[in-house]
Amino acid sequence: MATYVLIHGSGDSAFYWHLLDRELRARGHDVVAMDLPCDDESAGLSEYTDAVVEAIGDRTELIVVAQSFGAFIAPLVCARVPVELMVLVAGMIPRPGERGEDWSAATGFDTAARERDVRDDSEIAVFYHDVPPALAAEALSNGRVQAPTPGLEPWPLDAWPDVPTKYLLCRDDRFFPAAWMRGVVRERLGIVPDEIDGGHCPALSRPRELAERLEAYRAELPSPRVRYADAFDAEVHAHNEHLRAAAGIRPGERVLDIGCGTGQSTREAAAAASPGHVLGVDISAPMLERARQLTAAARLDNVSYEQGDAQVHPFASGHFDVAVSRFGAMFFSDPVAAFRNIAGALRRGARLVLLVWQRRELNEWAIAIESALRGEAPPLAPPAPLAPGPFSLGDPAATQLILERAGFGGIRFIEVREPVFYGRDVTAALQLVRGFQAVRDALAGLERGDAARAEERLRDLLAAHQRGERGVLFDSRAWIITAAVD
Repeated sequence: MATYVLIHGSGDSAFYWHLLDRELRARGHDVVAMDLPCDDESAGLSEYTDAVVEAIGDRTELIVVAQSFGAFIAPLVCARVPVELMVLVAGMIPRPGERGEDWSAATGFDTAARERDVRDDSEIAVFYHDVPPALAAEALSNGRVQAPTPGLEPWPLDAWPDVPTKYLLCRDDRFFPAAWMRGVVRERLGIVPDEIDGGHCPALSRPRELAERLEAYRAELPSPRVRYADAFDAEVHAHNEHLRAAAGIRPGERVLDIGCGTGQSTREAAAAASPGHVLGVDISAPMLERARQLTAAARLDNVSYEQGDAQVHPFASGHFDVAVSRFGAMFFSDPVAAFRNIAGALRRGARLVLLVWQRRELNEWAIAIESALRGEAPPLAPPAPLAPGPFSLGDPAATQLILERAGFGGIRFIEVREPVFYGRDVTAALQLVRGFQAVRDALAGLERGDAARAEERLRDLLAAHQRGERGVLFDSRAWIITAAVD
């Protein structure tokens, strides 16, 4: 189930969405539609965004849909809460620093409006010409006077938020002519808009068709886990270089990638091993599907993927020359059994190369984020030393014993100290970090006011870790562990 967040346009109300609300709820989704403070002279862009965020509360799996001037507000919401998808319907696309009152001249709307062939310029004829007359009259009666305040403020974001964005253009729009708007969308978003029949207000004229379009967009979204896996590739890019160097994969070798996720390390191994073969194994079917798509796009024909838990997966005995894992080997319920199973898949003398986190207290990113979320509350009790989790192989003595019992020798630990990258700026970093399952769980467990204060502390933390053009970086400590089958 998704939560559709519906943001109306200038001088309108939540009534605009009532038919679409019904369609989406009939499909099993939650819907949030609120009245923006249009008639409040003191309310600016921040207050409009506050109204949306307050209406969302602690809901998750958000799809934000914005109509007309609502497109000025939707990206600001995306900078405040984790959003899966943003859809602009006949939306006004802002640029950083641009005021709403300047938008018409900046986009050429003034010229496009003068050239449109509209003999009747009444609100009914321009906005509701394809809406049933009684419904159009009711919609008009639910409109409100739009205060000028939000249009006088510069749009505050430095860049468009890093959120999947769709634009739905209305072919028969008498307010925003389609021929002109197509160019605005290409210029400002760099995408080709999708199109729907009808005028400026499809939520009233075509609610079922609009719901079907939104549902089709939702169906195209990768799962949250897959989206995080893609971001994780950028997060640990510097670490990945160390893994690749330590693995030293040679042409013709047969490689096993454990916990391969969406397959970045698998594809890199395949490029090095060609004409050898690489097998990527992971428990997540959606991530493997994404890995297969990316591998096909890279035109690599020496890679295959299998879904399974490496602790029990029936690998071919003595088949592989090297096994690698990039932060994918710390989650086994029985690590000795898991590494014994992996050892059985390797030929005698074959290499094992793991990249794992060191102990939790040595990783600033873990400690600092938890501290920001908890504020004055006491820290959580640390997990049991060998419990499955990101730091389960962080203690060298304990991990060496596990590997020796599993049949490996020549075990070495090489320290890797590289920063983790959370985004180019605070907005992008906050979007990423709020998507972490631990962060989502922590915020969901707080009262609304406490959650808002925790998010503000988190934002301050990320701002303190902005390192200029290098982005938002946190210190981290990891191990490269190398071993061989005895």
